[in-house]
Amino acid sequence: MSSTSIELSTLDHTSTAPSRAPSTRSTTQLEDAGRDEQPPEGKEAFDSYPEWRAWKQLVACFLLFFTSLGGVYSWGVFQGALVRAGLAPSSTLAFIGATLAAMQAIFAIPSARLVSAYGPRRMALIGTSLVGSGPVLASFCTHSVAGLVVTEGFMYGIGQALLFCCGATLPSAYFLKSRNVATGFVYSGAGIGGAAFSLATAQLFKSLNSLPWTFRTVGLIMTVINVPASLVLRGRAERRPLRLGKRREEEEGERKEKYFDWTMFRDPRFCLILAGTAIAVFPLFVPPFFLPLYGISIGLSATTASYILAGFNLSSALGRICFGLGADRLLGSLNSLVVCLAMVAVSTLLVWPFAEHLGPLIAFAVINGFCAGGMFSLIPGTLSSVFGSRKLPAIFSFIITSYSFGYFLGAPIAGFLLQAYGGPDKGPEAYKPAIFYAGGVSVVATLLVGGARALVTRQVFRKV
Repeated sequence: MSSTSIELSTLDHTSTAPSRAPSTRSTTQLEDAGRDEQPPEGKEAFDSYPEWRAWKQLVACFLLFFTSLGGVYSWGVFQGALVRAGLAPSSTLAFIGATLAAMQAIFAIPSARLVSAYGPRRMALIGTSLVGSGPVLASFCTHSVAGLVVTEGFMYGIGQALLFCCGATLPSAYFLKSRNVATGFVYSGAGIGGAAFSLATAQLFKSLNSLPWTFRTVGLIMTVINVPASLVLRGRAERRPLRLGKRREEEEGERKEKYFDWTMFRDPRFCLILAGTAIAVFPLFVPPFFLPLYGISIGLSATTASYILAGFNLSSALGRICFGLGADRLLGSLNSLVVCLAMVAVSTLLVWPFAEHLGPLIAFAVINGFCAGGMFSLIPGTLSSVFGSRKLPAIFSFIITSYSFGYFLGAPIAGFLLQAYGGPDKGPEAYKPAIFYAGGVSVVATLLVGGARALVTRQVFRKV
């Protein structure tokens, strides 16, 4: 009998047993959470959850990614506008976008703990308030880099970290056979949102002719979308309330075991995947943050450059879905992840340096965006397939936290290299050191994750 069958039998036996008085802990949890937020019981904990409810959760998670991560991927449009306005050089402004992205990694473990304690709905509503307030308050700081770091960087960043945590792992709780496709669909919201907000932001600049009002409008749009999406969310895992005082000390060992499983570092597969994906994040935001500036440097208009960024983000969305589908049906998650990283490296080193006209630049944006998007959607499935679903929340939070250095330093390093070689005004040649940096780091990431794949199995054509 399989482990799943054993668990199902246990759950069925429990559900038919005579009812007993609930423990104090169970009573507290039932009082803290509304009926519609209680985890499914019995067979519903596995595959028999009503399909329409599962898809409703999936659409809600998609919308949260559409707005919150879409705002991150469209930051390059704001960055280009601020550079043209003379606020600061690109190397300085890249830190705003880097802070915005890094908050997702830095707050991964605290966000996971809060979601586990209070449920995804409450935390998503808090994240929604921060994501909506960030751009609105940033509209009053368009002449202050420090003000933009606080509002767009920290405030928006913490909010999108909460929304990311609420939506990132729910698909794995509602889907089993099509887990990668479901996850890819949710993650595609980031790419589609990035494309939509890139085009919308560029159009708002033209129609409003005001950077502050563009910030305010974007913040209001995000709030209108996120509030109903947050109200739909329903967690499936048992609540694990935060403990204080003596009870907290008593449960310290249990929490550490579940949330900080340091024995994973004895597994070389985990170490290689951790190092490889953490390094892969360094160049990940270089294209979306710098494509608008690069397009202008080769003679394109600001509007056309925003279309290039939108194409990158749409390709990213398509890649998240297609690689998820391919992982489920053909290659497996880990094999697909290696292919993604390899193609990111190849497109960066062999296409972008020669993309000095519109056609080659479109080709680079499509290929690189497609593969970079696939990387994000494949990581949860890769961790589940290699280490098991039971360890996914803890490992996923740890992996995401490791991205903080890459998120925070990756794009600014490219910005410093760009400034060191003359800045955007010097044309496409000034970008090549930053391009080669991004491509070289991607090669290292590919080799590390490829090494993990070799440890899992030496059979080249095996689905992993």
